Amino acid sequence: MAKPKSKTKAMAQTTTSAAAAAPTATLAARRSRSLLAQSCRFLGTTAGLDLTLRFFHGLVIISAKAADEAVATRSFMAASQLNLARRYLRFFVLLDCIQNVLDTISKEYASLAYKTFNLVEWSCLLLYFALENLTMLHDMQIHVVPWYAPVLVEANKFWFYAITASILRTVAQRIGLFHSTRTPFSKRRQQLPPPPPWRRLVVDALDLTLPASFVGWVVMDDVTIGCLMTLSTILVWRDVWGKAQQ
Repeated sequence: MAKPKSKTKAMAQTTTSAAAAAPTATLAARRSRSLLAQSCRFLGTTAGLDLTLRFFHGLVIISAKAADEAVATRSFMAASQLNLARRYLRFFVLLDCIQNVLDTISKEYASLAYKTFNLVEWSCLLLYFALENLTMLHDMQIHVVPWYAPVLVEANKFWFYAITASILRTVAQRIGLFHSTRTPFSKRRQQLPPPPPWRRLVVDALDLTLPASFVGWVVMDDVTIGCLMTLSTILVWRDVWGKAQQ
C-alpha cells in the first residue's frame, strides 16, 4: 500500500534555470548512492523490510517440503517465525487503511467508478487487518482462542476482495474505462493517476491465489504457494525499492 512525496515550495526569487536544475541534481544524488546506502534506505522502510521477509518466507515454505526430515522441520519452524515477524510489522497498517478510507471518502475524484474501486479496496484491507490483528495474541501463544481459524478465514476473504478490486481497477484504467466528468467544479476534483503497468496486474493475480488457497476456494500445495509468493515478491521488488530511494 505509497505516500505522496512532499515537495518544498520554491522562493519567488528562484530563477527558472535553478528550478529546472533541482530535479536533475536530485536524480544524480540518488544515482550516486552506493548499493549499501540504497539497501539501508530500503530496509529502513516497513514495506522494504516486510518484502524482504516475504521473500525468505516463500523460500522456506518451499524448503519445508524437502525430503530431508531435519531440513523440513527447521524450514517449517522458520516459516512460522517469519510469518509472525511479518505480523508484527503490519500490525499498525490498519491505521494507514483507516486514513486511506477517510481520504478516499473526502476527496472528489474525476471518476466516480475509480473512487468506488479505491474505497472497496481500502475498506476490505481495513477489515482484513482488523480481523487478523484479533488473532495476534493467539499466534504469540499468550491468549489461545477457539475462534482463531474462522476469523482468519474471514480475514482472508476480505483480502481476496481487496485484491479483486485492485485488479478490476487496473484493467479498467488500462483499457480506458474511467472517464473524467467535465463540470464547472472539475478543477476541484482529484485527477486520476496514470494507470499502473501490466506487471502490477500480474502481481495481483499471483497474490490473489494466496487468500483463495487459504479459504479453500483454490486447492494448491505448499510448494506452489511458496513459489507464487516468491515470484510476486520479485516482480514488485523494483517498485518498492524505487519508492524507498525517494
